[in-house]
Formats: sequence, C-alpha cells, structure tokens
Amino acid sequence: MKAINCIIFLLLVTLKSQAQNVMTSSPYSMFGIGELESGLYGQNAAMGGVSYGMRNNTLINIENPAGLTGLESKRLLTELSIFLKNESYTSGGSSNQAFTGSFSALMLGGRVIPRWYTAVSLTPYSSVGYYFQSSQPVEGNPHENYDAAFTGSGGISKVTWSNAYLLSQHWSLGMNISYLFGNIVLSEQQSDLIVDRKMHARSLYANLGIQYHRTLNHDLSYTLGAVYGYRQKLDITNAKYIVNGNAHEKKKQRSQKQSLPQYFGIGGSLQYKKWTYALDYAFQQYSSLTSTDSRIEFKDVNECRIGVCYLPNGYSSDGLWKQVAYKAGINVSSSYMMINGNTGLSLRFNAGLSLPVFRGRIDTSIFYDRMQLKKGTLNRDVIGATISFTLGEIFYHSKLK
Repeated sequence: MKAINCIIFLLLVTLKSQAQNVMTSSPYSMFGIGELESGLYGQNAAMGGVSYGMRNNTLINIENPAGLTGLESKRLLTELSIFLKNESYTSGGSSNQAFTGSFSALMLGGRVIPRWYTAVSLTPYSSVGYYFQSSQPVEGNPHENYDAAFTGSGGISKVTWSNAYLLSQHWSLGMNISYLFGNIVLSEQQSDLIVDRKMHARSLYANLGIQYHRTLNHDLSYTLGAVYGYRQKLDITNAKYIVNGNAHEKKKQRSQKQSLPQYFGIGGSLQYKKWTYALDYAFQQYSSLTSTDSRIEFKDVNECRIGVCYLPNGYSSDGLWKQVAYKAGINVSSSYMMINGNTGLSLRFNAGLSLPVFRGRIDTSIFYDRMQLKKGTLNRDVIGATISFTLGEIFYHSKLK
C-alpha cells in the first residue's frame, strides 16, 4: 500500500528532525531535562489538549490508550503533526525572542484482531534550545569580569507502543510502553576556552488507561476515562569536554539522578447532537525531578483542560463547510518550575478547525500561551500554530468477526 511506504519515509524524516531541529528557544530550558513539551500535536490540540475521555473512529489517543478501541475497525490510520511558534521571554529586565518550528509527532494505529487495537508513535518529551551572553566575575577577583556565551540544544524524545483491549461493550483497557531517549548538549565559551557538557538520557516507561463509554440514544453519549503512570528512574550519563586552544580534554562525570514523574488523571466527554464537551484534570509529581542549580526547584503540577467541538452535520454528501468541525479550548496549569522561591500559572487558549480531505482530515489549531511567575521572575508569551494530518488506509477488505 502506498500509505505504508509513505509512513516508513515519514518515520525516518521525523526521527531525523527530532534529533536535529530546535523545538524551543527558552533560556530556562537549560535546567533539569529541558522544557517539557505539550499541546504541540494531535487532533484535540485545538480543544485544550483534552484526551482522557475522548474517543472517535479517527482519533489515535496515546494519552489514554484505552480510547484506541474507538478507532474504525477496517482502516490503518496515520497522523503527522507539525508546529510553528514565536516565543518571547522577559526576566529581570532582559528579554529573549525567537521563532521555532518542527515536526512534533508521528502516529500509526488501527485494529489488529477483534477487540485488540494498537498504535506506535514518536513524540517529544522535553527540549533544550537557548543562546545568551553574560558577564561573569573572575574567580578570586570579584572586581573583574569576563564575557561568556551559553548555548544549549537537544532534548528527549519518546517512542511509544500503545495497546488497548475492548473488555465489553462499554469498558476498554489500555497500556503504553514507552522508550525515552535523547541527547542534550550544554556549552559555555570564554574566548579560546570551550566547555561542553553532553548528557545522554534513556528510560523504559509504562502507563495505564481505562475508559467507560455509553450511548444513551441517537443524540446523546458520554465517555469517562482515567490514566495512571508510576514514577520511573531516568538514566542520564554525563561527559565534559574541554577545549582550550589546541588542547582537548574529556572528563567523565557522575551520572545524574532524575525521575520521570508519577501522575494520574481523570476526564470525561459528553456528545449531544452536534456538540462535544470535554474536561480533564491531571496531577503530575514533577517534584521528583532534581535541580543542580540552587535557584531552581521543581514543583508538582495541577492541570485542568476544557474543550468544546461543534460539527454542523458531518455527512459526506453535504458541502465542505458542513463537514468542518469548529474547536476551542482552555488549559490552565501551575508552573512545574519555581525560580528563587517564586511560582506561577500557565494559561493557554486554543481554537481551530478540523477539515475533511481525501481519505482523512486536517486539524489546525492556533494558540496563545502565557506563563507568569511571581515578582516578575519570568514572563513567557508564546503564539503558535499546530497542524495535524490524519490519513486512513483500507487495511481489511472484509470485516473481521
């Protein structure tokens, strides 16, 4: 099938882009494992990223894998997402602004046999990208300064194998098995002296999901869902490379101790006639992350997502605009990073369209993300857009029973 060949090509391109492209330009991505990524992919990005209680016949739901049982049984689905965003940061009177963009996700999913559904995906977990110059005091002589340039790049990606089983007419159970991997390079340059700190991270991780779905009548149905992920050690190996003129030196460093956070979430969606309403709540224990900088401390996160979708008709025989879904959402969360004892909130507004195309759909979303820490410690403003293309390929020519 042509779609399968296209999928293999896109997977190779996406793997390469995940390793090379800069996904953020935040000076605060230099701490921990970088800036955590969310909301940059998926059909529900325009609905605030709601997922725990979401399911439909074209939604590859890897956030709650139990939702995979809602996929159309005779099609193999592929979803590719990209993003563009303009970031602006202000802190302590200084500012930083940059434009970034990249592939953000590739997913493939469908039914294997009756009751068993599966998907594979490649998504970002965190990213590092920054450049700034600073004047530092000379050690032992605080009255003299030297100029230094700081750069960082890389990040952590996640490959996930998702499985779901339809337990009964109403209940579904799912599991994600993920492999996290990536390289991060932090560099400091002073005249002829360059110090590179290279980190390689990897971990095997699993999380569970469950959904209960019920159709009450032709116009009314609802879905309830829950997810859980346990705390898991993240193995990070470090190496320091020092270049001083023509001299090169490599120093091994002690492995860094980090943990992926324990989390749980609950959510639900209600479909009534042409409307879909959804709500998610998540608790993420990011305090398990450790910081090597005394100014930075990681805090637990509470997050709430609200989304709504309006689909006028949906019949293929109607005009294009009657098949377009209109979406909007809000995402509110506490900051996972505390700087000099100051915490804050992040607020994201989303809106977008889902348009039918040949054998699939294109989902577009624009968003505005505002994060503000107390006492002006850090203000972040992000304006961006995401595009997700979902393609369906006939997989079974006759329905399996």
